[in-house]
Amino acid sequence: MNLSRAKTILIFAFLGLNLFLCFYLFGNALSEPLRMRVSRKQWREIEEQLERNGYTLAAQVDRSARKSAFLTVSPSKAPEKAIRERFALSPTPLTDSAGALLFEGRQAKLKVFPGGLLRLEFAPGIALMEETAADEEAAPAPFVENFLREKGLAPDEFYYDHATTIDGKTVLHYLQSCEGAPLFSGYLKAIMENNTLTALELSLLEPKKPLQGQGMEVISSARALLRLIEIRGASSPPRQIVKADLGFYSRSYDADEWEMPPVWRFLFDSGESIFINAFTGNLEPETSN
Repeated sequence: MNLSRAKTILIFAFLGLNLFLCFYLFGNALSEPLRMRVSRKQWREIEEQLERNGYTLAAQVDRSARKSAFLTVSPSKAPEKAIRERFALSPTPLTDSAGALLFEGRQAKLKVFPGGLLRLEFAPGIALMEETAADEEAAPAPFVENFLREKGLAPDEFYYDHATTIDGKTVLHYLQSCEGAPLFSGYLKAIMENNTLTALELSLLEPKKPLQGQGMEVISSARALLRLIEIRGASSPPRQIVKADLGFYSRSYDADEWEMPPVWRFLFDSGESIFINAFTGNLEPETSN
Protein backbone atom coordinates (compact mmCIF):
# COMPACT_ATOMS: atom_id res chain seq x y z
CA MET A 1 0.00 0.00 0.00
CA ASN A 2 1.27 3.51 -0.83
CA LEU A 3 2.42 5.04 2.48
CA SER A 4 1.97 8.63 1.27
CA ARG A 5 -1.61 7.92 0.17
CA ALA A 6 -2.38 6.24 3.48
CA LYS A 7 -1.10 9.30 5.37
CA THR A 8 -3.28 11.58 3.25
CA ILE A 9 -6.37 9.46 3.93
CA LEU A 10 -5.64 9.47 7.67
CA ILE A 11 -5.16 13.27 7.71
CA PHE A 12 -8.47 13.88 5.93
CA ALA A 13 -10.22 11.39 8.19
CA PHE A 14 -8.82 13.16 11.25
CA LEU A 15 -9.91 16.57 9.93
CA GLY A 16 -13.36 15.21 9.17
CA LEU A 17 -13.68 13.82 12.67
CA ASN A 18 -12.64 17.18 14.16
CA LEU A 19 -15.18 19.04 12.04
CA PHE A 20 -17.91 16.61 13.11
CA LEU A 21 -17.03 17.03 16.79
CA CYS A 22 -16.90 20.83 16.51
CA PHE A 23 -20.32 20.94 14.90
CA TYR A 24 -21.71 18.47 17.44
CA LEU A 25 -20.34 20.41 20.40
CA PHE A 26 -20.72 24.00 19.18
CA GLY A 27 -23.08 23.86 16.23
CA ASN A 28 -26.14 24.90 18.22
CA ALA A 29 -24.32 27.79 19.86
CA LEU A 30 -22.95 28.99 16.50
CA SER A 31 -26.35 28.85 14.82
CA GLU A 32 -28.24 30.47 17.73
CA PRO A 33 -27.67 34.10 16.62
CA LEU A 34 -29.06 33.16 13.20
CA ARG A 35 -32.05 31.48 14.86
CA MET A 36 -32.72 34.59 16.98
CA ARG A 37 -32.20 37.11 14.18
CA VAL A 38 -35.36 38.30 12.43
CA SER A 39 -35.01 39.70 8.94
CA ARG A 40 -36.96 42.72 7.75
CA LYS A 41 -39.11 40.46 5.60
CA GLN A 42 -39.89 38.16 8.55
CA TRP A 43 -40.68 41.17 10.74
CA ARG A 44 -43.08 42.55 8.11
CA GLU A 45 -44.80 39.16 8.02
CA ILE A 46 -45.18 39.26 11.82
CA GLU A 47 -46.69 42.78 11.63
CA GLU A 48 -49.07 41.61 8.91
CA GLN A 49 -50.09 38.62 11.02
CA LEU A 50 -50.73 40.94 13.96
CA GLU A 51 -52.88 43.21 11.78
CA ARG A 52 -54.86 40.24 10.42
CA ASN A 53 -55.71 39.41 14.04
CA GLY A 54 -56.69 42.95 15.01
CA TYR A 55 -53.42 44.22 16.53
CA THR A 56 -51.45 47.23 15.32
CA LEU A 57 -47.84 47.49 16.46
CA ALA A 58 -47.27 51.18 17.27
CA ALA A 59 -44.19 50.66 19.46
CA GLN A 60 -40.49 50.35 18.83
CA VAL A 61 -39.45 46.77 19.59
CA ASP A 62 -36.00 45.44 20.42
CA ARG A 63 -35.40 42.66 17.88
CA SER A 64 -31.93 41.63 19.08
CA ALA A 65 -31.06 38.42 20.92
CA ARG A 66 -31.40 39.06 24.64
CA LYS A 67 -30.36 37.36 27.86
CA SER A 68 -31.89 37.60 31.30
CA ALA A 69 -32.17 35.80 34.65
CA PHE A 70 -34.58 35.38 37.53
CA LEU A 71 -34.49 38.40 39.85
CA THR A 72 -34.83 37.90 43.62
CA VAL A 73 -36.78 40.71 45.30
CA SER A 74 -38.29 41.57 48.66
CA PRO A 75 -40.85 44.24 49.66
CA SER A 76 -39.29 47.50 50.85
CA LYS A 77 -40.28 48.90 54.24
CA ALA A 78 -38.82 52.37 53.59
CA PRO A 79 -41.89 54.00 51.94
CA GLU A 80 -44.22 53.06 54.81
CA LYS A 81 -41.90 54.67 57.38
CA ALA A 82 -41.43 57.81 55.27
CA ILE A 83 -45.18 58.27 54.69
CA ARG A 84 -46.09 57.78 58.36
CA GLU A 85 -43.53 60.37 59.43
CA ARG A 86 -44.28 62.87 56.66
CA PHE A 87 -48.05 62.92 57.28
CA ALA A 88 -47.94 62.46 61.08
CA LEU A 89 -50.07 59.32 61.05
CA SER A 90 -51.17 57.50 64.17
CA PRO A 91 -48.49 55.22 65.67
CA THR A 92 -51.00 52.47 66.49
CA PRO A 93 -52.85 51.01 63.50
CA LEU A 94 -56.29 49.53 63.16
CA THR A 95 -56.73 46.18 61.37
CA ASP A 96 -59.45 45.54 58.83
CA SER A 97 -61.13 42.23 58.00
CA ALA A 98 -58.62 41.50 55.21
CA GLY A 99 -55.62 41.88 57.52
CA ALA A 100 -54.55 45.30 56.21
CA LEU A 101 -53.20 47.87 58.70
CA LEU A 102 -54.77 51.34 58.74
CA PHE A 103 -52.87 54.41 59.98
CA GLU A 104 -54.88 57.63 60.18
CA GLY A 105 -54.00 61.32 60.34
CA ARG A 106 -55.64 64.72 59.85
CA GLN A 107 -54.67 65.06 56.20
CA ALA A 108 -54.33 61.49 55.06
CA LYS A 109 -54.74 57.83 55.92
CA LEU A 110 -52.49 54.94 54.94
CA LYS A 111 -53.53 51.35 54.32
CA VAL A 112 -50.76 48.72 54.38
CA PHE A 113 -51.73 45.46 52.69
CA PRO A 114 -50.16 42.09 53.63
CA GLY A 115 -48.29 41.83 50.31
CA GLY A 116 -46.56 45.18 50.86
CA LEU A 117 -48.84 47.39 48.75
CA LEU A 118 -49.42 50.86 50.25
CA ARG A 119 -52.48 53.02 49.55
CA LEU A 120 -52.31 56.62 50.76
CA GLU A 121 -55.62 58.51 50.58
CA PHE A 122 -55.96 62.28 50.98
CA ALA A 123 -59.03 63.98 52.42
CA PRO A 124 -60.45 66.04 50.80
CA GLY A 125 -57.61 65.80 48.25
CA ILE A 126 -54.60 67.92 47.30
CA ALA A 127 -54.98 70.48 44.51
CA LEU A 128 -51.78 70.31 42.50
CA MET A 129 -52.66 72.26 39.35
CA GLU A 130 -53.41 75.95 39.12
CA GLU A 131 -56.80 76.80 37.59
CA THR A 132 -55.11 78.41 34.57
CA ALA A 133 -53.05 75.26 33.95
CA ALA A 134 -56.12 73.07 34.39
CA ASP A 135 -58.10 75.22 31.94
CA GLU A 136 -55.34 74.80 29.35
CA GLU A 137 -55.47 71.01 29.85
CA ALA A 138 -51.85 70.88 30.95
CA ALA A 139 -50.36 67.42 31.51
CA PRO A 140 -50.70 66.54 35.23
CA ALA A 141 -47.53 64.42 35.40
CA PRO A 142 -45.07 67.29 36.18
CA PHE A 143 -47.32 68.58 38.98
CA VAL A 144 -47.58 65.09 40.51
CA GLU A 145 -43.82 64.56 40.26
CA ASN A 146 -43.10 67.91 41.96
CA PHE A 147 -45.40 66.92 44.83
CA LEU A 148 -43.76 63.50 45.16
CA ARG A 149 -40.29 65.06 45.29
CA GLU A 150 -41.35 67.64 47.88
CA LYS A 151 -42.76 64.90 50.10
CA GLY A 152 -39.83 62.53 49.56
CA LEU A 153 -42.10 59.97 47.90
CA ALA A 154 -40.40 59.76 44.50
CA PRO A 155 -37.61 57.15 44.58
CA ASP A 156 -34.84 57.75 42.05
CA GLU A 157 -35.46 54.42 40.35
CA PHE A 158 -39.07 55.28 39.39
CA TYR A 159 -40.02 56.70 36.00
CA TYR A 160 -43.26 57.71 34.26
CA ASP A 161 -44.75 54.98 32.05
CA HIS A 162 -48.27 55.90 30.92
CA ALA A 163 -51.65 57.34 31.97
CA THR A 164 -55.18 55.92 31.92
CA THR A 165 -58.61 57.45 32.50
CA ILE A 166 -61.28 55.45 34.32
CA ASP A 167 -64.67 56.80 35.45
CA GLY A 168 -63.47 60.40 35.21
CA LYS A 169 -60.30 59.70 37.19
CA THR A 170 -56.83 60.05 35.69
CA VAL A 171 -54.29 57.47 36.86
CA LEU A 172 -50.60 58.19 36.26
CA HIS A 173 -48.53 55.00 36.19
CA TYR A 174 -44.86 54.98 37.25
CA LEU A 175 -42.54 51.97 37.17
CA GLN A 176 -39.50 50.96 39.19
CA SER A 177 -36.31 49.99 37.35
CA CYS A 178 -33.31 47.80 38.16
CA GLU A 179 -30.12 48.20 36.13
CA GLY A 180 -32.18 49.74 33.35
CA ALA A 181 -34.82 46.99 33.25
CA PRO A 182 -38.40 47.79 34.31
CA LEU A 183 -39.87 46.00 37.34
CA PHE A 184 -43.53 45.83 36.44
CA SER A 185 -44.39 44.66 39.98
CA GLY A 186 -42.66 47.71 41.46
CA TYR A 187 -44.86 50.68 40.71
CA LEU A 188 -46.48 53.92 41.86
CA LYS A 189 -49.95 55.05 40.81
CA ALA A 190 -51.11 58.64 41.30
CA ILE A 191 -54.91 58.92 41.17
CA MET A 192 -56.33 62.33 40.24
CA GLU A 193 -59.90 63.61 40.06
CA ASN A 194 -60.84 67.13 38.92
CA ASN A 195 -57.14 68.11 38.91
CA THR A 196 -56.84 67.03 42.54
CA LEU A 197 -54.61 64.26 43.86
CA THR A 198 -56.87 61.91 45.81
CA ALA A 199 -54.70 58.83 46.38
CA LEU A 200 -51.34 57.15 45.80
CA GLU A 201 -50.66 53.44 45.46
CA LEU A 202 -47.07 52.35 45.96
CA SER A 203 -45.31 48.99 45.73
CA LEU A 204 -41.53 49.36 46.12
CA LEU A 205 -39.27 46.33 45.79
CA GLU A 206 -35.68 45.69 46.85
CA PRO A 207 -33.73 43.63 44.29
CA LYS A 208 -31.44 41.17 46.05
CA LYS A 209 -29.05 40.13 43.28
CA PRO A 210 -27.28 42.18 40.60
CA LEU A 211 -28.01 41.21 37.02
CA GLN A 212 -24.75 42.23 35.35
CA GLY A 213 -23.07 39.29 33.63
CA GLN A 214 -25.89 36.87 34.43
CA GLY A 215 -28.58 35.30 32.32
CA MET A 216 -29.85 32.80 29.82
CA GLU A 217 -31.22 33.49 26.37
CA VAL A 218 -34.87 34.51 26.32
CA ILE A 219 -37.46 34.14 23.59
CA SER A 220 -37.31 36.88 21.00
CA SER A 221 -39.75 39.78 20.86
CA ALA A 222 -41.01 38.32 17.57
CA ARG A 223 -41.84 34.99 19.19
CA ALA A 224 -43.47 36.77 22.14
CA LEU A 225 -45.73 38.72 19.77
CA LEU A 226 -46.77 35.50 18.04
CA ARG A 227 -47.49 33.98 21.46
CA LEU A 228 -49.71 36.99 22.21
CA ILE A 229 -51.84 36.08 19.19
CA GLU A 230 -51.89 32.39 20.15
CA ILE A 231 -52.93 33.15 23.74
CA ARG A 232 -55.39 36.01 23.25
CA GLY A 233 -56.69 35.20 19.79
CA ALA A 234 -58.05 37.80 17.37
CA SER A 235 -59.07 41.17 18.78
CA SER A 236 -62.32 42.88 17.89
CA PRO A 237 -62.34 45.86 17.86
CA PRO A 238 -58.71 46.34 16.74
CA ARG A 239 -56.15 47.32 19.39
CA GLN A 240 -52.85 49.16 19.35
CA ILE A 241 -49.70 47.88 21.08
CA VAL A 242 -48.08 51.13 22.29
CA LYS A 243 -45.19 49.68 24.32
CA ALA A 244 -43.14 46.48 24.18
CA ASP A 245 -40.54 46.04 26.94
CA LEU A 246 -38.43 43.26 28.41
CA GLY A 247 -38.44 43.45 32.21
CA PHE A 248 -39.51 41.51 35.31
CA TYR A 249 -42.93 40.69 36.67
CA SER A 250 -44.73 38.47 39.14
CA ARG A 251 -47.66 38.70 41.45
CA SER A 252 -46.91 40.15 44.88
CA TYR A 253 -46.51 37.67 47.71
CA ASP A 254 -46.83 37.96 51.45
CA ALA A 255 -43.27 36.68 51.85
CA ASP A 256 -39.81 37.90 52.80
CA GLU A 257 -38.56 37.41 49.24
CA TRP A 258 -39.43 35.71 45.97
CA GLU A 259 -38.16 35.33 42.40
CA MET A 260 -39.50 37.23 39.41
CA PRO A 261 -39.02 35.83 35.90
CA PRO A 262 -38.15 38.00 32.90
CA VAL A 263 -41.22 38.90 30.84
CA TRP A 264 -42.16 40.67 27.66
CA ARG A 265 -44.75 43.32 28.56
CA PHE A 266 -47.07 44.50 25.80
CA LEU A 267 -49.08 47.61 26.70
CA PHE A 268 -52.27 48.33 24.76
CA ASP A 269 -53.72 51.77 24.05
CA SER A 270 -56.50 50.95 26.52
CA GLY A 271 -53.96 50.77 29.36
CA GLU A 272 -54.20 46.97 29.68
CA SER A 273 -50.94 45.01 29.85
CA ILE A 274 -50.17 41.43 28.93
CA PHE A 275 -47.08 39.68 30.31
CA ILE A 276 -45.41 36.84 28.37
CA ASN A 277 -42.84 34.80 30.32
CA ALA A 278 -39.58 35.30 28.42
CA PHE A 279 -38.32 31.80 29.32
CA THR A 280 -41.43 29.68 28.76
CA GLY A 281 -43.60 31.82 26.46
CA ASN A 282 -46.55 31.33 28.81
CA LEU A 283 -48.93 34.02 29.98
CA GLU A 284 -48.17 35.48 33.41
CA PRO A 285 -51.42 36.39 35.23
CA GLU A 286 -51.83 40.09 35.90
CA THR A 287 -51.98 41.18 39.52
CA SER A 288 -55.35 42.16 40.94
CA ASN A 289 -53.92 45.25 42.66
